[in-house]
Amino acid sequence: MKEILKVEGMTCSCCVGKVEKSIDQLDGVSSIKIDVDKEEVKVDFNKDKVTLGQIKKKIEEEGYKIV
Repeated sequence: MKEILKVEGMTCSCCVGKVEKSIDQLDGVSSIKIDVDKEEVKVDFNKDKVTLGQIKKKIEEEGYKIV
């Protein structure tokens, strides 16, 4: 399953690294692409192993806002 999330607060490569590392820890996430300029996180995941809610929670735990 592929989703594009709008995420506020990411401004640099350090932010990208934090979000990628956090989401990548979840079992079932197969790819992550982040565009800081568009404030987008594109994530491909197995919905049988991880939920979109769990992914959003990890991003918010890093201090970013899902819009």
